[in-house]
Amino acid sequence: MRPLFSNAAGSSTRPFPGLGALSVAFCLVMLAFVLGNAALMYSVMLRYETALDQSTTLDGMRTASQQLAVRAMRLVDGGLMQTAQLGKEIDAMDRALQALDQGGVVNDREIPALTQPQMRRFLPKIHRDWVVLRGRLQAMMLDSYSRTEAPAETPDLPRAVQRQWIADDAASLLGSLNAGSNVLMPLLRQGKDRALAWAGGLLLADLLVLLGVFLGLRRGIARPLLALRRASEDLMRGTYTTRLAPEGLGEIQAIARAYNTGTQRTHELLTRMRQDQAGLQRSEIIFQGLASNAIVGIFLATQDRFSFVSPKMAEIFGYQPAEMTGRLTLLSIIAPRERYLVAEALKSGHRHKDGTLRFERQGRRKDGSPIDIEIFITTVGASDQVSFIGLVQDVTESKQAESSAQLAAIAYENSSEAIAITDTAGVIIDVNPAYSRMTGYWPDEVAGDLLPLLRPGRHNRDFYDQMWHAINTKGRWDGEYWLQRKSGEDYAQRVVLDTAWNHDGSVNCRVVMLSDVTQKKQLESAIWNQAHHDPLTGLPNRQYFNERLDVSVEESARDGRPMALMFLDLDLFKEVNDSMGHAVGDRLLIEVAHRLRALTGGHHRFVARLGGDEFVILIRDVGSRQDMDVLCQRILDSITEPYPLAGSMIRISASLGIARYPDDADNAETLMRHVDLAMYEAKAAGRNGYHYFDQSMQERARIQHDLLVALPAAIEAGQFFLLYQPIYCLDTGRIMQAEVLLRWRHPEFGVIAPMDFIPFADERQLMTPLGDWVFQEAIQQLVRWRRTLAPSLRLTVNVSPGQFGLAQSGLDTVSDLLDTLGLPADCLSLEFDEQLFLSLDPLVRDRLERLRRSGVRFKYWRRIRRTGDPAGVLSPAVPDPEAGPPGYREAARQQRRSRGVRIHHRAGASAGHAGHRRRHHQPGAVRLAALGRLRWRAGVLAGRAAGPVRFRTAAIRPHETPVAATGAIVDQDAARPSRVVLPR
Repeated sequence: MRPLFSNAAGSSTRPFPGLGALSVAFCLVMLAFVLGNAALMYSVMLRYETALDQSTTLDGMRTASQQLAVRAMRLVDGGLMQTAQLGKEIDAMDRALQALDQGGVVNDREIPALTQPQMRRFLPKIHRDWVVLRGRLQAMMLDSYSRTEAPAETPDLPRAVQRQWIADDAASLLGSLNAGSNVLMPLLRQGKDRALAWAGGLLLADLLVLLGVFLGLRRGIARPLLALRRASEDLMRGTYTTRLAPEGLGEIQAIARAYNTGTQRTHELLTRMRQDQAGLQRSEIIFQGLASNAIVGIFLATQDRFSFVSPKMAEIFGYQPAEMTGRLTLLSIIAPRERYLVAEALKSGHRHKDGTLRFERQGRRKDGSPIDIEIFITTVGASDQVSFIGLVQDVTESKQAESSAQLAAIAYENSSEAIAITDTAGVIIDVNPAYSRMTGYWPDEVAGDLLPLLRPGRHNRDFYDQMWHAINTKGRWDGEYWLQRKSGEDYAQRVVLDTAWNHDGSVNCRVVMLSDVTQKKQLESAIWNQAHHDPLTGLPNRQYFNERLDVSVEESARDGRPMALMFLDLDLFKEVNDSMGHAVGDRLLIEVAHRLRALTGGHHRFVARLGGDEFVILIRDVGSRQDMDVLCQRILDSITEPYPLAGSMIRISASLGIARYPDDADNAETLMRHVDLAMYEAKAAGRNGYHYFDQSMQERARIQHDLLVALPAAIEAGQFFLLYQPIYCLDTGRIMQAEVLLRWRHPEFGVIAPMDFIPFADERQLMTPLGDWVFQEAIQQLVRWRRTLAPSLRLTVNVSPGQFGLAQSGLDTVSDLLDTLGLPADCLSLEFDEQLFLSLDPLVRDRLERLRRSGVRFKYWRRIRRTGDPAGVLSPAVPDPEAGPPGYREAARQQRRSRGVRIHHRAGASAGHAGHRRRHHQPGAVRLAALGRLRWRAGVLAGRAAGPVRFRTAAIRPHETPVAATGAIVDQDAARPSRVVLPR
């Protein structure tokens, strides 16, 4: 800031009035100014408002005149009008005209009379026109009264004439009012412009007055105060040469003169103080520098109390310097039990004032904790004023370090853990006795050698690079390592290598702790093998396989090499377990595992057992499709080789599914799911085969899932319907019975056969409601057919073996339903798979016995497989279906005694309900296989050929129209209603 060196005495400025007088004058001027503005604006606005009220009144008269003319015309036309209201409006017109002429009140507002000469000359014309129109209106009102009270004796004027008179009078009045309004509106605008001009002039005058006030205040107050503020800022920054020129109001001039005098005196005093303190500051700087940077505590004690302590001194004893200065004595920082010795030493120092004392004692910190200190004291001063200057050093850590070194040496020599001390490069400096006991080497045999851990040995280069990286960056490494003792014995050791650092950050040495963990490693290996291997076969288990599969997928994705996964499931292994016992089954699994391990051995192939009879084979070196086919066939051929177990040769087959990565899946979970689908596809194709995964399997799995979810709702929605297959004797050409066929009309997939949804019904516990509905629908249909078509007609219903085992089954109510409808029990035949008799529990046996006693017929069927006939044929010697369960047992025994014959159950064939056995046909087809000459005997069709047979139709539902066909209906299109076709 530029200083002002103005002389207050020599300045010649015109004095300003006092601040109080100026404030009063300013307030009076502003009050007069505001009142004058308000009065002037009120006058201008009052004139404008008067002209505006006059214009409004004139416009109201124009509107009222036209309304009166309209009402008068309606009155002339004979309309019903309120004459009283018309009279009020006439009076209002009179008051408005009088107010414009002489002044008055209109609509509760005071209207002054028109004073403008231009408007006064229109008032007579407006008055004359209104008198004429008012007379015409009053005449119309009198005429209306006369017509109402008595009939007219004289003829009235024509209404058109009267209406024309009123229109002419109203037009004349409107013209006069419009002429007056045309004159008044410019006058109104002139008044408005005049008011705006006055308002602008007042605004300009206000701005000029405010500008003058601003300039006066700026010159008399603002500028002097601004100079005072700047001078004060200079004073705060230490500039004492700034002077103010006296200007402005009198009070402000006095402040400037006082400021100039004060700053001059302050400047003189500070100059003298700086000179006096310069010498003291130099001494203080020297002493404070020594005291602050000393690594020992410095104190000055006078009369046994501290008069100065350095920060290091206060830090040693846990105080702040201010807490010790003037408050504590020299003996207060000494442990109580040693204060007497220190006091005696100080007395000795009094006698030898030029001597120096040194002693080591135990001090006492602020928190009461002990501390080892070393003290140097020098006595200074006269005989009556003795002071002590001393140095204090904390020797606690050095004593503890000495003690720790002694303890470390004891622990080092007597530790049960092996310890080795090496230099930065890993060369052994010393080892303790435990190291010699563990390795067999004495200290002089290994001193100067590289630590065995750091020598290249059993691990690859990456291991040592990572270890040295951790040592050099973190100063620590821990891990496990296999070595050899001096005797040649292998052992595992746990190594923890730490680095001892110097104060400057450099490496002092390496400390290596070694522990013998051989037994622990052996135990961990045994536990790992138990957790990751199958205890029966010794193959890797599911957990180990999942880990290996995840790693293989990651490696394959990283290397870009494809891999393959095989899923192997043994066929009919459960029958081996059930018939020959679990011990034989376990031995069979062990043999299968040995054969798989022998076939797929190698670094790039991994065999595991997932559980039960399921095995997986992981192949990393995938070749061509032909190579995979050869490997799959070798595996299947090896599995089918006979197994000499339990004194007999056991034969078994397997189903194999194959999925490849990344062709069939992009992750391990999807790959496992797809190979499982491929395995089930191979099993469904007839077993003892293999199948590659394709996308159609996934689509079928999705459809099966959708069916499983939609099945409960389908029962409630009534999406099931029944078809009936006629069974007839070709000798007589007449129908004997009909087989009930259950179908599901799915809204998305069309008509679905039972073999595709009955297993889901068993799984979802829906067989009871579904079976009850089938029995009720079929028996009621049988009643109608017996009544209209054939009295001896019978029905055959296929029953799932699982339904016989349900606690609550519709089979228990079949007899009651037949009795209720008046049908004989033998009109119904229940057909089921022979698998039902393999394990008859008491519930199934009791239910079959009750049905047999009630008269219900039974039929059972089976498929057998001969040697060299993998597809199986119908048994040529099936017992009489009418004989029931007792007759089956004898037939079963005879079949078992026959040579070369083995019972074979088709997958899913016995799980169905009505019509569930697999039938080879196209959806919606109507056909019957050419059977040749057939005759019905013992439950099988046999006999001579039959010629064409004519049929007639009968609808299941009353609202459906019959459809004629030739042959036996097996299935129909989902879009058509269900039909039953019977011969005539």
